[in-house]
Amino acid sequence: NDVINAMDGVGFGLVMMIFAFGIIIPTPPPFPSIISAPLVVFSFQMFTGYSSPRLPKKFINLSVKRSVLAMLVQKSSSLIRKIERFLKPRYTFMNKPLAEKITGFFMLLFSSFIVLPMPLSNYIPGLGILIASFGMLSKDGLVVILGIIIGCLGIAISVMAIFLGIEFITNIKNFF
Repeated sequence: NDVINAMDGVGFGLVMMIFAFGIIIPTPPPFPSIISAPLVVFSFQMFTGYSSPRLPKKFINLSVKRSVLAMLVQKSSSLIRKIERFLKPRYTFMNKPLAEKITGFFMLLFSSFIVLPMPLSNYIPGLGILIASFGMLSKDGLVVILGIIIGCLGIAISVMAIFLGIEFITNIKNFF
């Protein structure tokens, strides 16, 4: 709850970024699915027009070990520094309420997809959420759009793997 309260005014970008890092950092199942549950809640709030993230009452007193947060910061800080060089305010229409709701819809789609135990369903949609989160934090609409495109690509790859089989995807990869 202290973390969420400290983020008030920053919006959804930071809280989504924190949980997205937990998805793309390699961890054994079911950890990514568990981490994506709060993403589902926060993205639903964004989609429905909340101005900032709110924790459900049953999670308010939940605590996270310092070692987990320290590991997350340690593994992500160098990446954050590299990415910050490319971020700048642009495509500001993505900061308007309707665009934020649409972005929330896609974040909800991606995070809901990550919860499902399906092949290839975690990393690329999680990366899409992470990239879009960086865009939200820096008011960079172009990066938000890029994150949405990457997340959609991740869902498409996972759906293709389910319906066409992993071997088909491997054959396409080997073709290029």
